[in-house]
Amino acid sequence: MYPPSTAQGNVAEQIPTGMSSNPHEGQPIETAGAPPEVAEAAVILLHGRGSSAGHILRLIDEFLHHGVMYLAPQAAHRSWYPRSVTAPVEENEPWLSSALDRVSGALEIAEDAGIPPKRTLLFGFSQGGCLAAEFVSRHPRRYGGLLVLSGCLLGSDAQTRTNGSLEDTPVFFGCSTDDPYVAAERVRESAAVFERHDGAVSHQLYEGLGHEINDD
Repeated sequence: MYPPSTAQGNVAEQIPTGMSSNPHEGQPIETAGAPPEVAEAAVILLHGRGSSAGHILRLIDEFLHHGVMYLAPQAAHRSWYPRSVTAPVEENEPWLSSALDRVSGALEIAEDAGIPPKRTLLFGFSQGGCLAAEFVSRHPRRYGGLLVLSGCLLGSDAQTRTNGSLEDTPVFFGCSTDDPYVAAERVRESAAVFERHDGAVSHQLYEGLGHEINDD
């Protein structure tokens, strides 16, 4: 199993106060796999809280494909946003908007290599899964895919933040029935949002997995 990040919960006390309006600005985007000049597809990997870009890049050992460029943005202080998944979205600002900008930056790197969004898959675990889901819901179009593990959409107004078609983008949500940070019902609700916006959605709830990634 993939080693878990730390909790999805409220971590505001661990984030320094007095940060800029763009706290993730200047954080690196690590790369692996095919070099840009020969890459034919891209995967953007978003790590969980308490983890790192380098750590989540280790997962490519499980699904490495030739011709694929892997991009992993790093969160400032190893946290994409300070509050829990159930907190009002505005309480996670400006961290969330800054995090979404880093995802856009990774997409721009892929596009500069000639890889459009329709050949780019967004993958995230824990906070990174929530971030991937948030990005796609706010920027609906055809992507290569969306893979959200132990994550869901943030807040309670996701439906109003999504306006457009995903054009049959493959979407998968995977989570445990006993995940301590992401309730199974929130996973189902998030999957339903993407279904309503033309995603090719599937989801799987695993028994007794906790907050980890399994081989499946």
